Amino acid sequence: MKSYDHPLRKQLHEEVHARPPIALWPNERVLSQSFLLDASSRQTQIQWIQKLSAALGISSDLEQDHSFKMLSLAQEPERVLIKWELHGEFATIAAIVHNPVKIIKPLLESRLELEQELDALFETLGCPKIVEAGGERISALDLVFEQRPLFEDALEVSTIFNGNTVLGAYILAGKQAQLWTDLRLDVDGYISYFIPHNLLGSRQAGRVARALAEAETYRMAAMLAFPVAKSLSLPLRSAESELSELSQHIAKLQTEPGIQTEKDGKFLGELSGLASRAEQWISGYGLRFTAAEAYSQLLNKNLLELAESPFPGVQSLSEFMDRRFQPAMGTCIWTQRRLKELSDRISRTTQTLRTRIEFVNEEQTQKLLASMDQRARLQLRLQQTVESLSVLVLTYYAVSLLAYMAKGGKEAGWDIHPEIVAAIAAPVVAITFFLISRYRRNRILTIVKSS
Repeated sequence: MKSYDHPLRKQLHEEVHARPPIALWPNERVLSQSFLLDASSRQTQIQWIQKLSAALGISSDLEQDHSFKMLSLAQEPERVLIKWELHGEFATIAAIVHNPVKIIKPLLESRLELEQELDALFETLGCPKIVEAGGERISALDLVFEQRPLFEDALEVSTIFNGNTVLGAYILAGKQAQLWTDLRLDVDGYISYFIPHNLLGSRQAGRVARALAEAETYRMAAMLAFPVAKSLSLPLRSAESELSELSQHIAKLQTEPGIQTEKDGKFLGELSGLASRAEQWISGYGLRFTAAEAYSQLLNKNLLELAESPFPGVQSLSEFMDRRFQPAMGTCIWTQRRLKELSDRISRTTQTLRTRIEFVNEEQTQKLLASMDQRARLQLRLQQTVESLSVLVLTYYAVSLLAYMAKGGKEAGWDIHPEIVAAIAAPVVAITFFLISRYRRNRILTIVKSS
């Protein structure tokens, strides 16, 4: 890479070549298993593939070992390949073996023999078996490719599936291959697929195997959301009924006169409880529903890649999925939508109630301010009355004091008449005190207005 290239250019470019399909021989068998992982089992899977690589004398590429690995346990002509892929929440391990025997009877017996041979091979290498690599198995497929004339009747192939009703179709554009399965779990947990073909290209066969393995894994990963959706059906219905009743009570409360503080608080508490339950469901299961929707889209993409053409009188795999799988996904999508709508409705109802409470609080505040203003006016009138009385009282005492002084002067020999002095002083003193009181009141009002 050049100095002017983006530092991630090579990594981003190589992503288009990640997890390539394996070129398969005309008669080959693919035992593909997928395991759901948590943090611990994910690390166990990585350690398993690294241990297997070391047993085969292959140096570990830490970057590749965390996503994809192809290992050869046995050389041609009896080759045995192990393909390991690590995804977001699951890992897929496929054992690819040569199948020299023509298929004429149920696949279970020969598959059990193959599994025993594989287990013995892992034991020779000193490594755990595939089922001990880590995680919980969520899918297991037995894909049998055989070069032979194509079947003309579904009854011819039913013996391979123990006489069960089969699904079948021509696949790929040239109709050079057929796909047959009963889509049933055998006693060892595998689903059997039989793919007869007229010299199917090795890369074509590899793409068919990848599409089928991914389709089954994505189907099962998507179906993990279905039990969750069913378990939420009754709780969601109950929550929706509670919310509907609360909305009716709140609407009725709007028409009632007066302030209903106790009811407002009760309804707000119930809405908060509903909101917490809804958020608990969304945070606990929302990611599962989102993943199910994504897995469902990937399943449809892989089925579309098979390019199935109808076989007379037989239901195809895509038709079967449309009739059986898509309704389950519809339930999950509807449950996810109900969760979101419930959360939105709770938010709107809560906002309506909060608006009412704020309006009531504002109304109470206005009434309180009006009451305080009325009290202030009454206090002002009372103060004015008291001030008027105080002017009279002060005038009385001041004139009385002057009268006593005048009486003292008269006794001292002055020509003074105390009554005349009191009569002249009374209005002068009263006017003086009145003006002083008025000046102080006007000054206080001026200060209050300016503040």
